[in-house]
Amino acid sequence: MKETRSEGGTTFKAMLAIVVIIFAAAVLIMYGLLYLGTQNNTNFILLVGIFTALVTAPPIYWLVLGPIRQQYFRLLRGEGDDGDLSQAAIIDPLTRIMNRRGITVGLLDAMAQAERYRTPLTVAMADVDLLKEINASYGRGGGDRVLKDLASVLADALRMPDKVGRYGGEEFLIVLPHTSLTQGKKIVERIRSSVSKWDFDVGSKKIRLTISIGVTQYKMGEDLEQLMSHASRALQEAKQAGRNRVVATKKR
Repeated sequence: MKETRSEGGTTFKAMLAIVVIIFAAAVLIMYGLLYLGTQNNTNFILLVGIFTALVTAPPIYWLVLGPIRQQYFRLLRGEGDDGDLSQAAIIDPLTRIMNRRGITVGLLDAMAQAERYRTPLTVAMADVDLLKEINASYGRGGGDRVLKDLASVLADALRMPDKVGRYGGEEFLIVLPHTSLTQGKKIVERIRSSVSKWDFDVGSKKIRLTISIGVTQYKMGEDLEQLMSHASRALQEAKQAGRNRVVATKKR
């Protein structure tokens, strides 16, 4: 109901603004004609201005501003235009990188590109080691700061075509287009090393932490569920092997 009233108020204001603008333009035109010698009186000029504004305002609004207004309110509600995702719908509010929905769409697009052009695609799943202990020691706020800083570190370490998003509470998905498994493992190993040397701000002090990463390569023809299953399995192997390491799936 609030959205309906808001849209109605916006419609009225837009219509009123158009009426005023057209009325003023018509009056100025008529006064110009009067100044040049056209025989008209003031009342006639005002009537022409009002009539012109009332007749032309509705079609101008619905043909030009109507679609813009509708798109605006769709964006406010987090809806896309013609199937596209709005920024609000794909950005994680804490880390300011893509959320699960956004990075999943990015991954699907990368898979489609890999299929079409027969290029390699590597996917990595990264998880913060012992985040529960960090939350217990420094509070939820400290853990949130860690996730926010980690997102920045990951984003800064990636190349231009690469993508990263927050896939879960403490999990990050990294998409590496045009990248083989061997190349991808080197990239995420560099990221893992950089993270382990980074000083993370938890409010009262700075701490060091580590991440575990599972890496897999997309196999032509497999679906999203299969690909994510391989990445998740590699991540679990990294955790079970002692954390703070990169594990790549074996060729399949």
